[in-house]
Amino acid sequence: MKRLFAVLALTPSTALAHAGDHRDEGLLHFLTQPDHAALIALGAAVLGGAVWKLWSRR
Repeated sequence: MKRLFAVLALTPSTALAHAGDHRDEGLLHFLTQPDHAALIALGAAVLGGAVWKLWSRR
């Protein structure tokens, strides 16, 4: 139970990159802002790991 509490305590409930909407922003904004680029990198790493894991099963 203590481990579960520790995990839940360290999990962020809400993560906002910055205020405002992105309706008028282009693709360049998402690639150049560090907060967006970090999420893109994280997604690419997870996708790459999943593909590598599936390919290594063969």
